[in-house]
Amino acid sequence: MMFDQPRQREWIEEVGRRLELGNELTFTSEEFARSMNEGDIAGLEVFLATLIAKGAVSELPSYRCPMTACRLPLPEGSTLLECPYCHIDYREQGVQPMPLTFYRLNGALSRDLRWMIVVHGMNSRAPWQETFSWEIASRLKYSAPILIYKYGWATIDVLVAPYHRHLARKLGYRIREATAQARLAKRTDRPDVIAHSFGTRLFSLVLEDENFADLTFGRIITAGSIIHPNFDWGRHVKTGRIEAVLNHVGAKDGSVPFAQYTIPGSGPGGKVGYTSEAVHNVRNPAFGHSDFFKPVNMKALIANGGLWHSFLTRPLDLFMPEGLFVVRKPWRGMRWPLKCTLRLVGMALFLIALPFSLARRLLDP
Repeated sequence: MMFDQPRQREWIEEVGRRLELGNELTFTSEEFARSMNEGDIAGLEVFLATLIAKGAVSELPSYRCPMTACRLPLPEGSTLLECPYCHIDYREQGVQPMPLTFYRLNGALSRDLRWMIVVHGMNSRAPWQETFSWEIASRLKYSAPILIYKYGWATIDVLVAPYHRHLARKLGYRIREATAQARLAKRTDRPDVIAHSFGTRLFSLVLEDENFADLTFGRIITAGSIIHPNFDWGRHVKTGRIEAVLNHVGAKDGSVPFAQYTIPGSGPGGKVGYTSEAVHNVRNPAFGHSDFFKPVNMKALIANGGLWHSFLTRPLDLFMPEGLFVVRKPWRGMRWPLKCTLRLVGMALFLIALPFSLARRLLDP
């Protein structure tokens, strides 16, 4: 369920805050409402019922003293015959304790960010990479090593599928090496991953390659993704290969929709979303293809309470961000005649431009 009302968003933020701090995890709806200066207790209880259905909250039946001057919650194990606070005998007064419901927040109080792999898009030498590392270290207060994997410049090479597999194998070997180093440093062998644009395509190939079946991952963020919308993320989540996926979609992304026409095996996952129910698709109405990594946007995304920060650190049952959407129908790509024609054109362009590409690599390796 998505919470679209401003007050409901404030409630979910308050729940997340309590879990992160480990404070005030048990409460009544009245206590929660009082802490939020909230008058809509009925709406709040509907909200809490939704969290109960998701397993994020437990319901703890209890009782309170019915006397107007007292009305305190009765301790667990009370006889329900006399109030231990006002010492009123309920039998003499002809009254009974009043039912009262306590709520208990479940789940891990927070999730540590141990280390991370970032796989960038094509031809990226932007300063956001260094800024990102600094922000993780300073704003999130984590000692979290970040491997920013640079696979080199890719231009016409993306027109041929074998080159994708070549780069994906290099990425897989580098991840395996980094995982071994993390294990020696007593860190988890399940890094979180942020992948952008062509980097998402390479990461998906690593997941599908049996040679790298030993690699496991934490939470995955894809931004400006060119992965096929029907990619079976659910299978990898179900088998424990990955923990969870956030697909951050830019509504104004003008590049992703054309990927399927030029890059073999790709699709507009970063525009239409992924069809897998295991994925959290979140759309930002103002973002283009690379706006995720503009300094002002990136700082907001990984600051406390930011979208990426919340996804990477909070229990998933409480991850209900603004812009969350579900893709109801399987995506249908190009028809085979058009696909074959475009692939032939792409191969021809590759062969024509290959000498110039090789020369460029010699001059700018």
